[in-house]
Amino acid sequence: MQDKIILGLLSFSELSLYDLRKAMEQSTAFFYNASTGSIHPALKKLEKNGWVTVRTVSQGKREKKLYARTEAGAQTFQAWISEPLKLSTIKDEAILRLFFLGHQPQDVSTQLQDYIEELTRQASVMANLQTRLEQETVPEAWQHQAWFQLRTLKFGLDYTRFCIGWMQETLDDYQAHFPI
Repeated sequence: MQDKIILGLLSFSELSLYDLRKAMEQSTAFFYNASTGSIHPALKKLEKNGWVTVRTVSQGKREKKLYARTEAGAQTFQAWISEPLKLSTIKDEAILRLFFLGHQPQDVSTQLQDYIEELTRQASVMANLQTRLEQETVPEAWQHQAWFQLRTLKFGLDYTRFCIGWMQETLDDYQAHFPI
């Protein structure tokens, strides 16, 4: 999946490894976590397949590699996004751990509260990003793409807010059933 993310991000412009990592952190990381360490190997694979090219540019005393999508990479990406949408299984480690928290003999309220606070911070980051992006002027040529990206951000924010509410309800219910 990381290959597809990279090909999609490279549809806007050529990017360095650092630029790709930052773009993922501010977009797809909200719903698909790709590790920073896996970006470089993915770029090597894409280059080997002929889907991206790399060129080196000088930036003062440093050299920077810029990656660009090839026509073959564009076709591969287009073929992928043209496929019918498929239902995915939720893969959420927090929910998996919650399933097994009954094995923990001590009170788990702190764990649940800490997770709610982490979700709340993430929702704040997404809400701020959404506000900033909604205020930007998008060139006519990019409005179609931008609309879908904003809808995806809205999904992430709505999902995170749902998780906060659901987890708070779970904490409240846990504390009612198992008072300290």
